[in-house]
Formats: sequence, C-alpha cells, structure tokens
Amino acid sequence: MRIRASVLGCLLATFIVLYSCASPKAIGDFADSAQKTLAGGPALFKDIHDSCIRRESARIDNPLLPVFLPPGSKNAAPKEVPAAAACAPLEKQTAGLTKVSDVLIAYFKAMQKLAGFDVGPVTADNASAASSAATAAGLGLVQVDSASQLANLITRVLTEAHQRGKLLLYLRSAEPQVANITEGLDSVMKNYLIFLDEEQQTVTARYQDVYDLNNKPTLLLLNRAYTEDMAGIQHRREEAKAYQNALKDIREGDQKLLQDAQKLNPKELSAALQPYTSNLNGLLPALQSSK
Repeated sequence: MRIRASVLGCLLATFIVLYSCASPKAIGDFADSAQKTLAGGPALFKDIHDSCIRRESARIDNPLLPVFLPPGSKNAAPKEVPAAAACAPLEKQTAGLTKVSDVLIAYFKAMQKLAGFDVGPVTADNASAASSAATAAGLGLVQVDSASQLANLITRVLTEAHQRGKLLLYLRSAEPQVANITEGLDSVMKNYLIFLDEEQQTVTARYQDVYDLNNKPTLLLLNRAYTEDMAGIQHRREEAKAYQNALKDIREGDQKLLQDAQKLNPKELSAALQPYTSNLNGLLPALQSSK
C-alpha cells in the first residue's frame, strides 16, 4: 500500500508540474488576440439581416428610383420597407449569434485573466441563457450543448478564485466546446457569403432593369451608385472571410496549445502559439472596420 501511495504521489506531483509549465504570457497573448478578433463578429451577424433587407428591396418588382425625386412624389420610395417583415426572423438569429459570440469572448477573457492579465470584470450568460441563444441563432444541437457547457465552465472559473494552477485543466475542458462553436459560426459565415452573392446578383439585375439611359446625368448617377453598391458587397465579403480565418486560427491555436502545453517549455510554447497570435492580430484591421 505504501508503494502504491508513493507511486500515486509521484504521478500527482508530475501532473502538477506538467500543468504548471505552460507559459501564462503565451496563453494570455493568444486569448487576448482571440477575443479581440471575435469582437468583429456581431457587426457581421447584424448584416445577415441587413443583407436580406437590401436583397428584398432590390427585387426587379421593386424598381430602381431616381435619387433626385422630390419628397411626396408619386414615384418616391415608400417610407416603410416592405422587406422588413420578410427579414424579421433574421433579427432573432442575429441576437442569438451575438450572445453565443459573447460567451466565447467571455471564455477567452477569463483565460486571459487567469493567465495573470488584468482585463477587468468578466461576465457571461448562464448555461440556460447560452443554450437558448444558440438555439435562436439556428446552430445545431452540438453547438447548443457546447454553448451551455462553455457558459458553465466560465461560471466555474469565475467562482473558483481564478486559480492559475487549474489553467490548463480549464483549457482542456473547454477545447471541444471552442472547436464546436467556432465551427458553427464558420457555417453561419458560409451562408452569409451565399447571401452576399445573391445580393450582388439581385442588385446587378435591378440596375440592368433601368430603361431610360439616354439621360447622361442619370446614367452617371446610376454608374456611381452601382459601383458603390458592388464595392460595399465586396468589402463585406472580405470581412466575412477574415472572420472565418480568425475562427480557424482560434480553433487550431487552441488545439495546438493543448497538444504542446505538456511537452514544451514556456519559450517553446510561446513560439508554437506565435503564428496563430500573429495571424489574429493581422486580421484585426479588417474586422474592426466592420464595427
């Protein structure tokens, strides 16, 4: 029994040493970059709804109107947008996606704080609210469950007095949830990119449906408006792809952290995480422009 107790003690000591070898700074830097890039998501989620409005408003049965029509003209655009009702369900999805994103951001803020960085108070929805948000967001059952579990983990972190010795235990517990949620948000972005393609086709058709192009001033206005609309769609497309890349780097960086934390010294772990942290920092300008 003494031998077994001694062996168990050695294993426990080894376990503690392994879990204390991770570089808090490397983890803190990665977590900081992750939550900053994730902050660019809500503006894109909102545009899922806004893209629907633009797309529905640009249908061929809703003709393009000259921008110089005086208010009150019989041909002036209606004050109420008919597309609003058709696109209303997407507002609930937008709100749900934003809350799910907030849970993911809160997790990385908690990890950053646990690693020794003072990031101020960290708040997050409880498990039930996170589950409801993921359901409203239209995510799958796996993502709904993951949002709930991640919210539970954040509560544990915040109520266990930020024990740094448990940092990797928390990270390991959260890794499947981080992977599932980032994959779910990536699927949302894929659908959003399809919406933007449909918007481009619809808007282009609307401009092509204008008949009286003999008036040069009108033609110049239309060309300018069309160019601006296409540039706006392309800009949003680039933002969505940047967000997808951020989700990929967060998911892979989180997996890399757990893969190497027990076998690399702090300097080596910092080097292993650096590409992911650098990639995320490089994506920040594109994502911050969407706010």
